[in-house]
Amino acid sequence: MLWISLRKYQTFLWIRLPLAMFVAFMALPQPATAKCADIPMAVVGPMTGDWAYDGEEMRRGAQLAVDDINAKGGVRGCKIVLTVLDDQYTPATAIALAKRLAKEGVRFVIGHFNSGSSVPAAMIYAKNNTLMVSPASSNPALTEFKLWNVIRTVGRDDVQGRFAGEYMADHFSAQNLAIVSDGTPYGDGLANKARKALRAKGHPEKLAKKIKSGQGDFADLISKLKSMKIEVLFFAGLADDFGPLVRQTKEAGLKVQFISGDGALVHDLPGKAGPALEGVLIAFSLEDRSNPAAADVVARFRSQGFEPADYTLKSYAAVQVAAKGIEMAGGQAPRAVAASIKSGQPIPTVLGNLTFDAKGDRNQRDVTMYVWKRRGDGTLMMDFQSP
Repeated sequence: MLWISLRKYQTFLWIRLPLAMFVAFMALPQPATAKCADIPMAVVGPMTGDWAYDGEEMRRGAQLAVDDINAKGGVRGCKIVLTVLDDQYTPATAIALAKRLAKEGVRFVIGHFNSGSSVPAAMIYAKNNTLMVSPASSNPALTEFKLWNVIRTVGRDDVQGRFAGEYMADHFSAQNLAIVSDGTPYGDGLANKARKALRAKGHPEKLAKKIKSGQGDFADLISKLKSMKIEVLFFAGLADDFGPLVRQTKEAGLKVQFISGDGALVHDLPGKAGPALEGVLIAFSLEDRSNPAAADVVARFRSQGFEPADYTLKSYAAVQVAAKGIEMAGGQAPRAVAASIKSGQPIPTVLGNLTFDAKGDRNQRDVTMYVWKRRGDGTLMMDFQSP
């Protein structure tokens, strides 16, 4: 005879079994440990076309974050499986991909890049139980719809507008100020925030103007700037208008301090504005590469010959946020994950500890001022502007 112990629910039951019965019992198939299901995740952005460089930053940032998380055992023991998709910077393609991902059961998306794609895609994701974490879409409308499923690791445009207005009032209060919008929803939103900030500080603009997007010739506006002796101009709009306006103003012999936001920040802006770009100020996201929390990741990217600029680290952080949300929620149910992220609990990322409000916006302000400077070799580059 043999005495054995059977353990169940943390209690012990001692039973007396013949040896033959004990051997037979031990030979029975034992319950297998449940295998953790993979976590399907997609990074979606402009992987081809004019904005492919930004898409590449998203892809690299997301992929390294996934690799790092998986190397440490995954999320609650589950590995993330990342798919890369190209939305071509177009809303129509973004919508088609959102529907495809919903059918394929992908419940976590890092993307999209431009707000024009993120907004319609987010609505489809919301109806199909999918959480979207955008590392780049800064239009306030994205979170103003108050969808349950939207988070972003980048700051909002209206924060840039308010910051630019405050900066003008603090640094150029004695000068004649102007605010010019390109008439797009992005431009008008930015201009309104800058205007409110100026007036709140007691320094209203002398000129408020709206141009027609893509008009090309700014002779009439420049004449107005000259007659009103405008010295500082905040341009709320996109690079295709901002670059030529800066160049033509310089060619007309006017000395105007130009300021703009991230809509004017494209890789070929020096070509659009020419030498007149020197000294131009840009309100843009914080320089994430200088964050101590990102030091190791930045070093590894550079060892690979890749400079993790602009949206690389925000994409890395987007994966971290989604992964931490799964961990905090105790499972992969997207609604529970979103609620955990929006709970206000700090989430460690390469951008530092982030907290999110009920809309999905980060509570930490993500904006600073940069200035275009000339390098020793004559080329132009952006650098921090001293306060």
